[in-house]
Amino acid sequence: MRLLLATTLTLLLLAPDCAFAVCLKSEQANTIVRGVLSEGSFEDANGSPEQAFILTPAIPTCLSGDENIKETEQVSTIHIYSSNDAVTATIKQLVGADVFVQGTPFGAHTAHHHAPIVMDVTGIQKY
Repeated sequence: MRLLLATTLTLLLLAPDCAFAVCLKSEQANTIVRGVLSEGSFEDANGSPEQAFILTPAIPTCLSGDENIKETEQVSTIHIYSSNDAVTATIKQLVGADVFVQGTPFGAHTAHHHAPIVMDVTGIQKY
Protein backbone atom coordinates (compact mmCIF):
# COMPACT_ATOMS: atom_id res chain seq x y z
CA MET A 1 0.00 0.00 0.00
CA ARG A 2 2.82 2.42 0.88
CA LEU A 3 4.58 1.61 -2.38
CA LEU A 4 1.39 2.39 -4.34
CA LEU A 5 0.94 5.68 -2.50
CA ALA A 6 4.62 6.64 -2.93
CA THR A 7 4.64 5.77 -6.65
CA THR A 8 1.42 7.64 -7.34
CA LEU A 9 2.55 10.67 -5.36
CA THR A 10 5.84 10.75 -7.25
CA LEU A 11 3.96 10.76 -10.55
CA LEU A 12 1.71 13.55 -9.34
CA LEU A 13 4.68 15.64 -8.22
CA LEU A 14 6.28 15.31 -11.66
CA ALA A 15 3.09 16.19 -13.53
CA PRO A 16 2.23 19.85 -14.12
CA ASP A 17 -0.76 21.32 -12.30
CA CYS A 18 -3.95 20.92 -14.31
CA ALA A 19 -6.25 23.82 -15.08
CA PHE A 20 -9.28 21.53 -14.82
CA ALA A 21 -10.06 18.99 -12.14
CA VAL A 22 -11.24 15.54 -13.07
CA CYS A 23 -14.30 14.30 -11.18
CA LEU A 24 -13.59 11.82 -8.44
CA LYS A 25 -15.43 8.51 -8.85
CA SER A 26 -17.67 7.43 -6.00
CA GLU A 27 -16.48 4.33 -4.14
CA GLN A 28 -13.24 4.12 -6.14
CA ALA A 29 -10.54 2.91 -3.74
CA ASN A 30 -7.05 4.44 -3.82
CA THR A 31 -8.26 7.81 -5.12
CA ILE A 32 -5.65 10.51 -4.46
CA VAL A 33 -6.45 14.16 -3.77
CA ARG A 34 -4.13 17.02 -2.86
CA GLY A 35 -5.25 19.85 -0.62
CA VAL A 36 -4.83 21.80 2.59
CA LEU A 37 -6.01 20.00 5.72
CA SER A 38 -7.95 21.76 8.47
CA GLU A 39 -10.09 20.79 11.43
CA GLY A 40 -13.48 22.36 12.02
CA SER A 41 -16.22 22.42 14.63
CA PHE A 42 -19.69 21.49 13.42
CA GLU A 43 -23.08 20.45 14.79
CA ASP A 44 -24.85 17.18 14.13
CA ALA A 45 -28.62 16.93 13.50
CA ASN A 46 -29.30 17.17 17.24
CA GLY A 47 -27.19 20.30 17.64
CA SER A 48 -24.40 18.43 19.41
CA PRO A 49 -20.88 19.65 18.63
CA GLU A 50 -18.46 17.43 16.73
CA GLN A 51 -15.05 17.88 15.12
CA ALA A 52 -14.27 16.98 11.51
CA PHE A 53 -11.22 17.08 9.29
CA ILE A 54 -11.73 19.06 6.09
CA LEU A 55 -9.54 18.89 3.00
CA THR A 56 -9.62 21.92 0.71
CA PRO A 57 -8.46 20.64 -2.69
CA ALA A 58 -6.00 22.71 -4.71
CA ILE A 59 -8.66 22.81 -7.47
CA PRO A 60 -12.43 22.42 -6.83
CA THR A 61 -13.59 18.96 -7.79
CA CYS A 62 -16.76 16.96 -8.38
CA LEU A 63 -17.97 13.42 -7.74
CA SER A 64 -19.45 11.07 -10.30
CA GLY A 65 -21.53 7.98 -9.71
CA ASP A 66 -23.25 8.95 -6.45
CA GLU A 67 -26.95 9.79 -6.14
CA ASN A 68 -26.27 12.06 -3.13
CA ILE A 69 -24.48 14.74 -5.17
CA LYS A 70 -24.91 16.18 -8.67
CA GLU A 71 -21.97 15.28 -10.91
CA THR A 72 -21.85 18.87 -12.17
CA GLU A 73 -21.49 20.33 -8.64
CA GLN A 74 -17.97 21.69 -8.11
CA VAL A 75 -17.00 21.46 -4.45
CA SER A 76 -14.14 23.06 -2.57
CA THR A 77 -14.24 20.93 0.59
CA ILE A 78 -13.96 17.21 1.32
CA HIS A 79 -14.70 15.76 4.75
CA ILE A 80 -12.00 13.19 5.47
CA TYR A 81 -11.79 10.54 8.17
CA SER A 82 -10.07 7.20 8.56
CA SER A 83 -11.25 3.80 9.73
CA ASN A 84 -7.60 3.13 10.69
CA ASP A 85 -6.46 4.55 14.06
CA ALA A 86 -2.85 5.00 12.91
CA VAL A 87 -3.97 7.00 9.86
CA THR A 88 -6.28 9.09 12.07
CA ALA A 89 -3.30 9.93 14.31
CA THR A 90 -1.32 11.06 11.25
CA ILE A 91 -4.26 13.15 10.03
CA LYS A 92 -4.31 14.96 13.40
CA GLN A 93 -0.57 15.68 13.14
CA LEU A 94 -0.88 17.17 9.64
CA VAL A 95 -3.68 19.71 10.29
CA GLY A 96 -2.66 22.94 8.57
CA ALA A 97 -0.40 21.21 6.04
CA ASP A 98 -0.64 20.80 2.27
CA VAL A 99 -1.15 17.04 1.91
CA PHE A 100 -1.98 14.17 -0.41
CA VAL A 101 -4.68 11.81 0.83
CA GLN A 102 -5.50 8.40 -0.58
CA GLY A 103 -8.83 6.73 0.02
CA THR A 104 -12.37 6.08 -1.10
CA PRO A 105 -14.68 9.06 -1.81
CA PHE A 106 -18.48 9.07 -1.63
CA GLY A 107 -21.30 11.60 -1.41
CA ALA A 108 -22.35 12.99 1.97
CA HIS A 109 -25.55 11.37 3.21
CA THR A 110 -25.78 11.90 7.00
CA ALA A 111 -25.75 14.83 9.42
CA HIS A 112 -22.26 13.69 10.45
CA HIS A 113 -20.86 14.51 7.00
CA HIS A 114 -19.67 18.11 6.87
CA ALA A 115 -18.79 18.55 3.18
CA PRO A 116 -20.53 17.43 -0.03
CA ILE A 117 -17.84 14.78 -0.62
CA VAL A 118 -16.63 12.46 2.15
CA MET A 119 -13.52 10.31 1.94
CA ASP A 120 -12.42 7.33 4.02
CA VAL A 121 -8.65 7.87 4.00
CA THR A 122 -6.23 4.94 3.96
CA GLY A 123 -3.06 7.02 3.60
CA ILE A 124 -1.91 10.61 4.02
CA GLN A 125 1.39 12.31 3.24
CA LYS A 126 2.66 15.86 3.46
CA TYR A 127 3.19 17.54 0.07
